[in-house]
Amino acid sequence: MKKNRLAVAIAAAGALALPASAQAAAYQDAVLATSPLTYLRLDDPVGSTIADDATDQADGTYAGAVTLGAVAPFAEAGTAVALAANGTVAGEVDAASRTLELWVNPNRVPRGAQAGIVAHGIPALDGWALGIGAKRKLAIVTGGVTLQTKITLASNAWTLVTVTWSDKVRVYLNGVLKKSFNGGPASGGGAFVLGANGAGAFTGSFSGKLDEAALYANALSAADIKAHFDASQLAGNTTLPSITGTLAVGETLTVQPGVWTNAATATRSYQWQRCDENGDECDDIDGAIGTTQVLAAEDDCMTVQVVETVTNAAGASTVISDPTGKVGPCLPPDPDPTPDPTPDPTPTPDTGTGTTTVMNTTTVTNIETVTNTGSNGQVAQSSASGGCLRLMAGRLRTKLRRYGVLRLRATKNTCLSAPITAKVKVRKGTTLKSVRYKLDGKRLKRIKRVKFAARLKPAKLTAGTHTLTVLVTPRAGKASTFKVRLRLAVS
Repeated sequence: MKKNRLAVAIAAAGALALPASAQAAAYQDAVLATSPLTYLRLDDPVGSTIADDATDQADGTYAGAVTLGAVAPFAEAGTAVALAANGTVAGEVDAASRTLELWVNPNRVPRGAQAGIVAHGIPALDGWALGIGAKRKLAIVTGGVTLQTKITLASNAWTLVTVTWSDKVRVYLNGVLKKSFNGGPASGGGAFVLGANGAGAFTGSFSGKLDEAALYANALSAADIKAHFDASQLAGNTTLPSITGTLAVGETLTVQPGVWTNAATATRSYQWQRCDENGDECDDIDGAIGTTQVLAAEDDCMTVQVVETVTNAAGASTVISDPTGKVGPCLPPDPDPTPDPTPDPTPTPDTGTGTTTVMNTTTVTNIETVTNTGSNGQVAQSSASGGCLRLMAGRLRTKLRRYGVLRLRATKNTCLSAPITAKVKVRKGTTLKSVRYKLDGKRLKRIKRVKFAARLKPAKLTAGTHTLTVLVTPRAGKASTFKVRLRLAVS
């Protein structure tokens, strides 16, 4: 082992003085110096066989939608392979493995989906698998046990992922330790498969690019792992970028760049992402690629993070900041203890005597007209006296098909001396761009710093029937208009 470490140190140090044409050899020599069980460089230009550079005994074969000759992770790494969801590269490695080393460039995984990346043996028994699991975080399945790492792997960008199994399971990104867990190593060997669903460990299959895949019988040291990444000549991150500013809608956040090595002449680029309140399920914010970002209404009660990419002569390195706290003002939890029902795939009338009609046109979809006069969320004439306009129920709830629930709130069983609040509670898993309201054809002003809400002022309401129009615009797709007819009475 000491001999191997010395070879790695010599190879890595020599790489700094080598011309670009020799850098690939420096990386390859660093890998081979640590005695891999198999090393698939994935440079093969033609044919169905992938050469094993370690022993020439574990050559791989590819099947399905596999494209050779893809752009590699660093300048002198040769080429990579691009896999569609049904594409695989597979070899046979009978010995148990204690280290996986693989360059990964995944396509973005849809919300709620999973994607296997690589597996060795049978993960449900004595093998292991690595993939993108719940909430689009890296997950490891070893001997049938799933370890959720809470690590986000950058999409559409190259990352060196290294996993070791010894006294703990350790996960490294670009040579830096990110997470360690309790958990024993796998004890079996067998098929070494790149792509697909991680030998059944994940519900979806990988799509994207892979390169420089290696397995080792022993757990590589942190020094070995860093030396391998450094041999690529890419910029290395030592301190993540951070975000400063006030976490409130309308305020401006600023990126504080990360600290990098080998980046004296490098360029930097950024992509802001919006995440849920727990910092999970993150998606790119369209057009948000500057060093500053103004928080919008859509960010209320959400968190944000930023992706920083540093590009030098060898290629691009990408890291992701930690997510911020929740953006304010963030309304308090709904005081109504009754949970919202899951919106039905088609609208249904409320219980009582209310009626629902649905119309579709070529320009606006799902126009709902709802008249409520029954007992569920109704607006009706009070039996009390007092000669004032009254809203008898505390809330009026209307399902907005595919989007969530519209709620109207007012003080219960009193004269309407204060505005009625209209607010859309968005369905879980749905992302809206905007919600606009009109009362009897006149646009209502939204409530500042309250997401998807407006107020109906009592001065604008009279006894009789009023029409509240709600225009809902999703992040993707056509806008939908919903019309709710309100019946008020003087008592």
